[in-house]
Amino acid sequence: MTRDLNDTLIFVSVVQTGSFTAAAVALQIPKATVSRRVRALEAHLGAALLHRTTRKLRVTEAGSAYYEQCHGIARQLDEAENAVQQIRGAPGGWLRVTLPYSFGATWIAPLIAGFRARYPDVRIEIVATHVPLDLLDANVDVALRLGALPDSSLVAQRLASFPTSLYASRAYIDQHGAPESPNDLHLHPTLALHQARTEKGYSWPLRKPGRKAKYFALDPVIVASDPVLLVDAARAGNGILLAMDASMAPEVAAGRLCKVLPEWIGPPQDFNALYPRERAPSPKLRAFLTYLKTQLRFPLA
Repeated sequence: MTRDLNDTLIFVSVVQTGSFTAAAVALQIPKATVSRRVRALEAHLGAALLHRTTRKLRVTEAGSAYYEQCHGIARQLDEAENAVQQIRGAPGGWLRVTLPYSFGATWIAPLIAGFRARYPDVRIEIVATHVPLDLLDANVDVALRLGALPDSSLVAQRLASFPTSLYASRAYIDQHGAPESPNDLHLHPTLALHQARTEKGYSWPLRKPGRKAKYFALDPVIVASDPVLLVDAARAGNGILLAMDASMAPEVAAGRLCKVLPEWIGPPQDFNALYPRERAPSPKLRAFLTYLKTQLRFPLA
């Protein structure tokens, strides 16, 4: 019986995305086609690869074994495509990007249209998540991440660095007053990210321009993994927030937030691109990262 490699690639996409609908969106084909091609593959193999219910899709034992042997095919085809692109020097094909949702929605999503206008042969798939992915296993070209990077075998390229400062709402200052120095921060309600926690408790590294940073203790009332949640809490007067100046500029302009201890600054938030060391950057990836550098016009520390 003749094999159709497209059926295998569609099945791999269903497993990686977790549903027929998501695979259809990623592959830009009808959902009915995805379902039909997977059934054709199961008929060819003589085994059920997926258990389908109205609420959940589960890979069978046979499907898991087949996926383990075949999921590298899509990556190998992409690498073959990249090799041709290297010769042609023309960016094209699918570019798969993972990034945190809030940062992606605020900063990256508005840039996609301009990038595709410049490189119409590049198609983009975005996986928005705070959870680090195995880029090779997930067949992702690049991860975009804010903040300090863990030790990793991935190549890191810094795209921008965002200055940070302390902010609070005017209602908060009217009710609680403003701290006179960073030493007073532990006496005020603060809003912190999980990364602010150390073995000694929560703290922020702050400094005056030209001086070395010191760590100042906090007693946070709200802790979150996504800064967007903390901005909402700051607007409501729940406490003092350490945030990127670029993100807070609209809040300050609208009068919703203002700087606290403006003579003190926080650590810059680096914005990095991470990609597997095993893969040479393709023309589409190089074009994308160069475009982001030119569009994210914030000073590099």
